[in-house]
Amino acid sequence: MRELLKAIKAHLQADETLSYIRDSDISIASDENFLPPSGNFPAIVIKDGAIRNEQMLARNYLQYAEVRVSIFQRILKPEESLIGTHGVLAIAHDVIASLIDQRFDLVGVQNVFPISEDPSQFFGDKNEMIQKKTVTFVFTIHKNW
Repeated sequence: MRELLKAIKAHLQADETLSYIRDSDISIASDENFLPPSGNFPAIVIKDGAIRNEQMLARNYLQYAEVRVSIFQRILKPEESLIGTHGVLAIAHDVIASLIDQRFDLVGVQNVFPISEDPSQFFGDKNEMIQKKTVTFVFTIHKNW
């Protein structure tokens, strides 16, 4: 999972489609609500998810590794933070397009698919209002022991 998370971060930072998000605003975190230290918006947080293994024959197995990618946008105008050009829905679309079927040259990665999108949600306080959208990807990885 470590190498997968690092590869996702590097890929999103290098993707020209996401050039409107600074590299320092894309991070890996132990909690999906820990925003990058830069404190800028929009921001992306990458977090490990559940791992499920399925045994196959001849000392092989498939690993289904979930990765959650959370997108954050400051709410200045409520409608814009959701459906604007750089709203969470547009950014989620760009992230999905960037990661789907991406194998990152990692051994065994066979497939990448966005299995779910959480509804967008508000969080923050009276000083800082933030819109959040999380997409869960599953990476299918062939392994052996």
